[in-house]
Amino acid sequence: MRPTPLHSTVTLHPFATAQGGCGLRAALSGRIDHAALPGLTPLLRRVAEARAVTLRVDLERVEFLDSCGIGILLALRNAVLDHGGAIAFENHPPRIRRVLERSRIVALTVPSLSNGCPALPAAA
Repeated sequence: MRPTPLHSTVTLHPFATAQGGCGLRAALSGRIDHAALPGLTPLLRRVAEARAVTLRVDLERVEFLDSCGIGILLALRNAVLDHGGAIAFENHPPRIRRVLERSRIVALTVPSLSNGCPALPAAA
């Protein structure tokens, strides 16, 4: 059994969008739960409040996700969409995908569009 990290991290990487703009890829890792709130909230809030940002959230290195973590991701999604941006949640590990599917959180499992520009519908 792999040890589960006791903390979460997020790293941001800029990328060029299909429209010639600049987007951000947020790579999350570790535990996304109640204990992650103080560390993740300020950084994710700044990203979410940017106008018309294109954001890809990479979940590949997330080890654990609970209902509080789902709430963090949904709040991020809603903030980005409210500011006219686009967001996609990508690279779900099987364990995280099962949590989201069992929770019926469709908004966090929709893949990005094939043209390279991530987008999600406004309704969850």
